[in-house]
Amino acid sequence: MEIQSIPVSDSPNNDAFEAVVELYYQTLGYITSSGKWFWVRDSGKRQRGYQDIDVLAVTNIETVIVSVTSNLDDKLRLGRNEAVGEDMLKKINAYFERVEQYLLSVDQYKWLATGERTVRRVIAYDHACNNAAEKVFPILAHHGIGVLSAKDMLRFLSTYISQPNLKIQDQMLRTIQLLGRNGNIGI
Repeated sequence: MEIQSIPVSDSPNNDAFEAVVELYYQTLGYITSSGKWFWVRDSGKRQRGYQDIDVLAVTNIETVIVSVTSNLDDKLRLGRNEAVGEDMLKKINAYFERVEQYLLSVDQYKWLATGERTVRRVIAYDHACNNAAEKVFPILAHHGIGVLSAKDMLRFLSTYISQPNLKIQDQMLRTIQLLGRNGNIGI
């Protein structure tokens, strides 16, 4: 595999759910980045393809790579038996491996994936069939992939914004606050 070795700037975040994921990690004290597009040429392919990092969250000791999806069932292509196929696990792991390889290939980013740092892999999802989701969580965990639901993030953000004397400048947090105060958000 050949991979881009120069840093890239973030693309504008046009996905509301990716913005919620970034906001969630920011309120936990992480610095975030999103929409980093880089090229990858897989062996045996003539043309290079492009990959993006949905959300990258960083603290002084940890790097979290987040793959964001609206529908967990679609991401894992769950069938009637609600099992994750090996081909999908390979595809998901390949995504995280390409992102880590990109970070290691760029001199300015190497520190994000080396040394004493922990690198975590997370899939953030908006919705999923509850029965299927609970069955696949242990499988994903076995492969070193954490899962984070929109419901849990919004619940956390709702609690976060209810702190007394908290001045909110972020438009997304302010929207969550307004919806919560007016009873429009059932978190």
